[in-house]
Amino acid sequence: MTETTIGVLLALLCTVIEGFAQTFFKKSALAPARARLWIGLGIALHVVEVLLYTVALQFLDVSTAYPIGSLSFVAVTVLSQVLLHENVNRTRWIGVVLIIIGAALVVAQA
Repeated sequence: MTETTIGVLLALLCTVIEGFAQTFFKKSALAPARARLWIGLGIALHVVEVLLYTVALQFLDVSTAYPIGSLSFVAVTVLSQVLLHENVNRTRWIGVVLIIIGAALVVAQA
């Protein structure tokens, strides 16, 4: 496995972690009785994300890693629909597809 591949995989993992962290923050707003739990989990995931992202930057240029991070918008959209049952309309899905295409273009040139 190349260093670039390792960096891309770590950056992708960070986007998934970000998606869960944001979902947990939303859950804290929906369940005030357990808000501390959800906020604590969200913060813990952000700490893990920052540490992993820092490692990813050892393998990738920031000009590659940062656009990959835009995939966190994709992760949040998917997780908000699946876990929070939020309505995601067609326009948002088009935006998600455009983000994926943009990130793929950046990774293809890495």
